[in-house]
Amino acid sequence: MEFEYIKGRIKLNKTLNVIDRFVLDFIRILDELKIKYVIISGYVVLLFGRPRLTEDVDMFVEQMDNEKLESLFEALQKEYWIINASSLVTLKLLFSDNSAFRVARKNEISPNMEVKRPKDALGFLSFNSPIEVLVNDKYKINISPLEIQVAYKLYLGSKKDLEDARYIFDIFKKNLDKNTIRRYAKELKVYDKLYYLGDSFA
Repeated sequence: MEFEYIKGRIKLNKTLNVIDRFVLDFIRILDELKIKYVIISGYVVLLFGRPRLTEDVDMFVEQMDNEKLESLFEALQKEYWIINASSLVTLKLLFSDNSAFRVARKNEISPNMEVKRPKDALGFLSFNSPIEVLVNDKYKINISPLEIQVAYKLYLGSKKDLEDARYIFDIFKKNLDKNTIRRYAKELKVYDKLYYLGDSFA
């Protein structure tokens, strides 16, 4: 895997795996329908080469009116199924309730995409300030700012999440703003966990 970080954009060359292809196929549909999105959480570290298992990919999407939801539902019927919404009516109810819905390829459970709207300040910041990743000079993926990724993984706090935070920091430490990470860590009340990022964070 090779990457080049230019402010607000990352050029990445890698061999695509099954989850990469699932994500790229799914966001192609969103792009065609002009639905704004940002990928968050565990898949981001997997995208950048961390060997970890994940069955779901998390994303934020924009607020959609009924017409856009109907278009998305129709587009998904060809190759996908919505695991927790068997009808358009159920999908609309989930979305209006600000609940997530999960999408997988037909006859499969995983990998699946958990689609939801942002609910808090950091969520909206992630959605409104995405980083574009250009994969193999061909595919574009919008991901949340890496400083938020690091702080939020510290907030989640499991062993895997802490390792994710350290992994992202280690490979991008020349590009990340430490003061921004500190600010988000303070907001999430995990300032005392910054030591997990190692001596080079100090």
